[in-house]
Amino acid sequence: MKTRTISFCLGLTITTVISSLPAKAASINFDNLQLIPVRPIDSDNVLSFYGEPEDNQGQTAFLNFDPTAPDFGHREISKNSLPDQFAPYYTVGRQSSPEQSGATRATSLNGGTGFMNFFSYVNTNSIDLSRIGFGYGQKSDQAFTETWNLGDDLLGQDWLASPDSRIEERIYQANPNSVESFLVLDDMQFINFDYSPLYVVFDKGETVAFQDDAEIVVTEAVNAQKVSGLDPLLDGLAESFVQDVKLQGGKVQIFSEDSGVPDPVPVIDPSTGFALFNLRLPLSIRAVQVPEPSAISGLFLVGTLGTLLNKRRQN
Repeated sequence: MKTRTISFCLGLTITTVISSLPAKAASINFDNLQLIPVRPIDSDNVLSFYGEPEDNQGQTAFLNFDPTAPDFGHREISKNSLPDQFAPYYTVGRQSSPEQSGATRATSLNGGTGFMNFFSYVNTNSIDLSRIGFGYGQKSDQAFTETWNLGDDLLGQDWLASPDSRIEERIYQANPNSVESFLVLDDMQFINFDYSPLYVVFDKGETVAFQDDAEIVVTEAVNAQKVSGLDPLLDGLAESFVQDVKLQGGKVQIFSEDSGVPDPVPVIDPSTGFALFNLRLPLSIRAVQVPEPSAISGLFLVGTLGTLLNKRRQN
C-alpha cells in the first residue's frame, strides 16, 4: 500500500467520514487536504501488521520504464521533491508483484488491541500470529496492470500537488472486480474486504532529505466477509474476526503510516519493461463505526431548524 515517490538512478529517476471532524496523523492534517475525502478513524480495536522485502513481504510500487507510456507516472512537483522524481503508477502487495517471488502476503500480524474474540480464538488454537497475514492486489486471473493505479494520472483528479506546498495527495483506484484485499492463514484466504480506493498523502518534509518525509495511506471504511468453504479451523478464525468487527461498528478501515523511508534501488524486469520497487509496509486494520448518512442529514436538519426557530423568537 506504500506508494513512495521514486528517483531513478538513470536520470529518469486503503465510506467517507464527516469532513468537519478534525483528523491528524503524523505531520499530516487531513482537514487541510483538497482532493482526498476520507479521514482516519480512531479505534480501540486494531490489528497491527508489518512486512519487509527481506522477508519476501512488503509491497511493490512499479511503473512502465518507457517514459512515453501512459503508465510511466507523473513528475513530482511538490516542495522539497528531488529533481527528476516520479510517482509510481501502480501499487500492489508483494504476493501479486510482477516479480512473482512466491510471496503469500504483504504483511504478517505482530500484535493488536481489542479484537477479544479473535485473539481468544488464536490463543485457544495455538495459532502463531506470524502465520496470519494481509495482502492486496489484482486477482489471480488478472494481469498485474489491473492492480490499484493512478488511472488517467491527471493533476487535480488523480493527484494534487503544488511547488508551494510540501504535500501531495494521490488516489489509486482499480476495477473492483479485478482486485482483492484479504487476510490469510499461511497461504489460505479466510477474510475478504470490500473494495476501496487507496488514498495516499505525502509530506515531503522541511528538507529534500528522505529522513523527514512522511506518508499515510488510508481506505474508506468497508465490509469484511468470511471466505466460503473454509475448513473448521479457518472458519472459526474468520467467524471470530467478523464477530469482533460487528461488535465494534461493523466496518474496517485499513491504514498505513510510515516516515523516513529511503528510496529503494529499482529492479528492471526485462521481460515486461517495468521498473519495480520493493518497499516495507507497516499497516493496521481497524474495526470502526461510521455514522449513517441519513443520521448525519438528520443532525444537520435539526441544527438548521433550531437556528431558524431561534431567529424567529429574536424577531
